[in-house]
Amino acid sequence: MKLLIIGLLAAVLALLLTAAVLTGYHQDQQVIRWFPGTGIAGKIDVAGSEPRYVLIENRQTGAAANVPVLSDGTFIAPLVPGMYRLKLANDERSINVHIPNGGCIDLVLDYRIPVLVFKVPREGWPIPQLA
Repeated sequence: MKLLIIGLLAAVLALLLTAAVLTGYHQDQQVIRWFPGTGIAGKIDVAGSEPRYVLIENRQTGAAANVPVLSDGTFIAPLVPGMYRLKLANDERSINVHIPNGGCIDLVLDYRIPVLVFKVPREGWPIPQLA
């Protein structure tokens, strides 16, 4: 009987934690500063203080630029279509983002978990994907 109660409580806790995470990502999706054009509009979640900039490197040309991150963790980077690598200052992890022709990629990047980076698209269900 005790195992059944413990199992039920564990299942309820897992559901509550999942709901809390999805609600947090949904709120993050609402604050992304979208813009018309081609590039990246995003929000960064980190443990501790927000980074001051995001390093965005064009994978084809090797050109890199520092894009400022606002105090709420959002950033906007108008870019030409192509493949880009995003990296935070003082963090070894990076993600690759493909920008299609005539498209603005809107995403939430979650750096709060060690080793992993989660990418959450702005539209649709806030389901994280490994970046």
